[in-house]
Amino acid sequence: MCYPLCIYIGKAETLGKKNGNISAHIMDIERNTSNFTRWGDNYEYHIGDLSAVVLLGYHPEYAKQKYKKWTKPLLESYTTQAPVLRQQVYFWAKAWSRVDAGAWADFGPTRLTFLEYQLIGLASSAFGDSLLNREGHASYTLRPFNLFNFDPV
Repeated sequence: MCYPLCIYIGKAETLGKKNGNISAHIMDIERNTSNFTRWGDNYEYHIGDLSAVVLLGYHPEYAKQKYKKWTKPLLESYTTQAPVLRQQVYFWAKAWSRVDAGAWADFGPTRLTFLEYQLIGLASSAFGDSLLNREGHASYTLRPFNLFNFDPV
């Protein structure tokens, strides 16, 4: 039986770091793929930096260690012009409001930064080492998975 895995949790803020302007991560999102909520195809963004590791033709200085660690869980083959995913990957996003409750409704409205760490902690408990986030992991797992056949261990 195949179980869906949560492999990464991240956020992109609405406001940028300077003068409260709209964040570059979401500005002109309908036309600009280079930033796309931190998943863009530019360097310093997930798809761009992962591409620098897995595709031929990139200068080695752009191959960051973080994304080298992503290759084995995500890809059957890489360092090629046609990497092959281990399984189907889906992208899910939600626009977050100040009045939205997070993972625990008892906390009431949850700030996005706090919610990100709540979700990383929950996902790392449920999915263990399959979660690619480096920070915020729980110190225990609730239900470990074998990453390669996705059956509960």
